[in-house]
Amino acid sequence: MWFEPVQVPDQIPGGAAGGQQYPVGFETPPGGEIGSSKHVLNDHYYCCVLGPGICKDMGEPDPKFNAACDTWVDQRFTKRNEDAVRLGLPLFISEFGACLTDEPCTAEIKRTGDQSDKYLVGWAYWQFKFFEDLTTSAGTGSEGFYNADGTLQDWKVKALARSYMMATQGRLTGMDFNSTTSAFVGEFTVDTSITAPTVTYLNSEYWYPNGYTYTLMVNGKAPASKQYTVDVTDPQRLSIQFTDKALNA
Repeated sequence: MWFEPVQVPDQIPGGAAGGQQYPVGFETPPGGEIGSSKHVLNDHYYCCVLGPGICKDMGEPDPKFNAACDTWVDQRFTKRNEDAVRLGLPLFISEFGACLTDEPCTAEIKRTGDQSDKYLVGWAYWQFKFFEDLTTSAGTGSEGFYNADGTLQDWKVKALARSYMMATQGRLTGMDFNSTTSAFVGEFTVDTSITAPTVTYLNSEYWYPNGYTYTLMVNGKAPASKQYTVDVTDPQRLSIQFTDKALNA
């Protein structure tokens, strides 16, 4: 079961001056218990919700409100992460973005992606293609990946094609993608009883057209080459599997 907060009053918009975020009212997952393996706390994020003036003239956040949007998204993710931890559940942002043009949309994607990395939150962008949706402020504009003539909005795809760890040989503890430098750092607790590799997605078309380099560290030291295997058969997926049990935490 995926369930979500009531958008208002669990968040109270406040315009450029900022708003307030409140905990979800659920004391336990609906129909379940704390730590349920069958529940996900789900939420949406849009800076437009912060106030009627934020997206008034553009249908998407005006860049002049970037500082306010940065504060708003930080408040929202911090509070929802607290809710997820309290309920013992994963958190997923199943809808965000819904934006139209390069500068404001790239900023909205970046702030959402950065916060998702910070709290290890999954996400899904709204939307892939335009289907005459009447629920947003886009009108006849395309919030998806394609322009009206069918050409791809490469800038949007690049913003969304962030580096991340698709799978880890152990418990994931941290991720950070820098969309200015394309540097990526991922951290996890190694468990060699898992016989599958850690897989990191690295988009070669948009972020690493000239290839990439990588560095491995275990407990502050570089492991010996005999302690792990590497597979770079897929140019967009770096697969590393640790084989030496001495590397377990």
